[in-house]
Amino acid sequence: MRTRLRTVARAGACTAAAAVIGTAALIGCSTSTTDDASPTSAPPITGPEGTATVPASQNPIQQAELWNPCSLPKEVRDSIQLGDRTRNDDSIPPWRTCSYGRSGQHVGDPSYGLNVQVSTYSFAQAKQNDAYINIRSTTVGAGHPAFMADDDGEPIGGNKPGINIVWGTSYGSVSINLFPEGGTGPIDVDGLARTFVDSAYPHIPK
Repeated sequence: MRTRLRTVARAGACTAAAAVIGTAALIGCSTSTTDDASPTSAPPITGPEGTATVPASQNPIQQAELWNPCSLPKEVRDSIQLGDRTRNDDSIPPWRTCSYGRSGQHVGDPSYGLNVQVSTYSFAQAKQNDAYINIRSTTVGAGHPAFMADDDGEPIGGNKPGINIVWGTSYGSVSINLFPEGGTGPIDVDGLARTFVDSAYPHIPK
């Protein structure tokens, strides 16, 4: 299966760095999955929703302390028929990214990729991401504020280029990015991303 790593949540100061992830992230990718399951420290300032309000430049949490996005249980991947992880990338601080994919069993079957990303960028910074279009408010879990946004790009096989669901945490933010990779029919990227988030959210540190 062709693996495409898409790091699009490049708000604020990370714009220039993340813009090169299409090439840089393919080099120097980590394969470790033994990291701690939750951050070991917390930002000094959090908002009323319990989410970090400080920008990444003021966040004391180091990249290595962030939750490992490759630690999600198999049941979460199975919720939308994803295979095992295809890439674990820590090459562009403060991001940690784990990539998964689904390849159809037959010619023409839908295939898609998904990135789980965590960073010390705040929820407010994530909303400033210039790679997002059509941003709209939503919730995750039991009403936790979040937003959905389409990827800015050309359609892929008649499908929009991708969808993102982003929410804030006590250590920064989490982004789920799902994008089509092939197939002859329509792919419900919004529905697939929502199903994945519903399954993953309980396992992701708040």
